[in-house]
Amino acid sequence: MLSSKRYTGRFWLVQLSTIVVLSLFVNLGTWQLSRGGVKSEIERAVSDHESAFDSISLPLSDIENWRYKKIQLTGRYQEKKQFLLDNQVRDGMTGYSVLTPFYVETFKVWVLVDRGWLAQGYSRNELPMVEFESKKMTITGRIYVPYDDTYSLGGIADGEDSRWPRRIQFVNYAQLATRLGETLQPFTLRLDEQEPNGYRRDWVANNLSSKKHYGYAFQWYAMAFAVVVLWWLYSIRPMAKKWKLKE
Repeated sequence: MLSSKRYTGRFWLVQLSTIVVLSLFVNLGTWQLSRGGVKSEIERAVSDHESAFDSISLPLSDIENWRYKKIQLTGRYQEKKQFLLDNQVRDGMTGYSVLTPFYVETFKVWVLVDRGWLAQGYSRNELPMVEFESKKMTITGRIYVPYDDTYSLGGIADGEDSRWPRRIQFVNYAQLATRLGETLQPFTLRLDEQEPNGYRRDWVANNLSSKKHYGYAFQWYAMAFAVVVLWWLYSIRPMAKKWKLKE
């Protein structure tokens, strides 16, 4: 009697474990499939606007539709007040994304320009020198619009002091505008690699391609299928044979 109860307990433990693991693998596969769809849209948007420039009028009313479009802006950098986005990693090295306000003279608005990645250096106490002599110029880049609100365990100003450039933990356009003393447009212009006054700008290479996401999704679904096969071979089929013998 006791042996029968133990067998029944193990049986239902196996069923519960199978459901949990199967749900985990399926959800991970679905998440990778969703990320692959997002990356496909990004790749398609970049491809559609590879060489042509889109005419723009600021401020944007339909900002979501402008994501990754290529534009040109004429104006002047505010090189004295720049932001360093902290904890940006390239090839195993920690550094900053250099974010510089740009005054667009045509529309009299400020746009945050990502001039690329710069290594941290030997000490966090010494911020890199990012100032340069600014003059009126026309710059080219792609519009980056965040997909959702930034989440962070800390505040935007962790590690920040009164010096410029200001070190920040994430991008919040309203809070950055307060520090700058000017209103910022709710997007970032990622400076083209050919433009001067920039640093490392391998925007596409920093992200997994849609094919890799789809590949990962296939792996998770394959593992889920393997769980179902093992569950059938070592749990359901033996039980079915046992019931058949009793008949």
